[in-house]
Amino acid sequence: MTDFNNILLLILEKNPSRLLINPLSKSIIAGFGNSKVVKLSDFSNFIDFKEEIKIQLYKDKIGFGSLFFDIENKNISELWKDFEVAEFTFSNIVFKYENENISYYGEDENLISYFDEIQSKNIKFSKNSENLFLEKNNFESWINLVDKAKNQINVSILEKIVVAQLYRSKIEKLDLKNTIINMVEKYNNCTTFMYQIKDSIFFGSTPEKIFEYSNKTLKTEAIAGSIPNKGESTEEIKRKFMNTTLVEEHKIVSNYIEKQLMKITSNKVRKSSLDVMKLNNINHLQSKIEVDINDNDFFKFIELLHPSPALAGFPVQEAKNWIRDNENFERGLYTGSIGYVDENNSKFYAALRCAMYKKNEGEIISFAGNGIVRDSKVNYEIEELNSKFKAINESIVKK
Repeated sequence: MTDFNNILLLILEKNPSRLLINPLSKSIIAGFGNSKVVKLSDFSNFIDFKEEIKIQLYKDKIGFGSLFFDIENKNISELWKDFEVAEFTFSNIVFKYENENISYYGEDENLISYFDEIQSKNIKFSKNSENLFLEKNNFESWINLVDKAKNQINVSILEKIVVAQLYRSKIEKLDLKNTIINMVEKYNNCTTFMYQIKDSIFFGSTPEKIFEYSNKTLKTEAIAGSIPNKGESTEEIKRKFMNTTLVEEHKIVSNYIEKQLMKITSNKVRKSSLDVMKLNNINHLQSKIEVDINDNDFFKFIELLHPSPALAGFPVQEAKNWIRDNENFERGLYTGSIGYVDENNSKFYAALRCAMYKKNEGEIISFAGNGIVRDSKVNYEIEELNSKFKAINESIVKK
């Protein structure tokens, strides 16, 4: 195993409450324990909540943030009862592995001693491969919702609506360590995340960054338009995408992000040419976007970029309203934002390809959704949705 993989295993041995892993950049950030949690529900408005977080960041230097897809909806359903609409967690100690360097914040003598010796430690890892059993998906209610979305698009200003579905599976006990390792290995061009609180563990491997800010540069990306991965070459995949509604779906997202960034800077927004992100089960159209910005104004970045049309639809607010009124479950952290902030950097990701384990109920709830436009074909959408559920469910390992 590489040092990166060994360090990840050693971190998992200590059961972090917050975890972000990026295999491409070989970076890991893990939080242990909660010295302070700042919750939106403790404040009468969002402004006071933001100010408290900035004060706490000044003291602790680093914090983990999570915000629901729809923070305007204050009614938390039973599904998400363990989580807050918006919160920042300041851990007892935070471990950071980046550019082959180890650093940590906070106080915990045992963990600090453990981290100081971590590069000289090795761990024997027993790979358990008893995967979650999946029954055949029944998407009848979701198909009805897709038809309803298409009808709404035909009679309103809405051009796109992202329609989501959840999938429940019984599981006696989750093997979290093997599940995380599986996701890192299968989706090494994604960011794997994990958040443990009370009776719930929320985890996944997302292909989509909301933004990364460092060295006075804000980087984001448009990922929209998807087809199942059937092993074709990149050129064959590009040919499949061309002259389809998927390219138009992607342009909606890309153009929206560019316009949003122009609201906070006069600097030139740089966009890459259209490319393909290839994952094990699915291919996405991708364009990378960046702009130079002086200040790490992470709340402003979240406000401007989340949710994007890739997560909600377009126009965004109208799509969010439709989703709130029509989807048969509350999204909570699914398609929400999850990440961290330190003194000079902030990184937030869209919570996609994800699931939640409810320990007391012995249940895994996985989530997926598709962007629906006027000419979307239901059979194709079902195939794509199955690919997205497979992407997360095939990684889940039970004890």
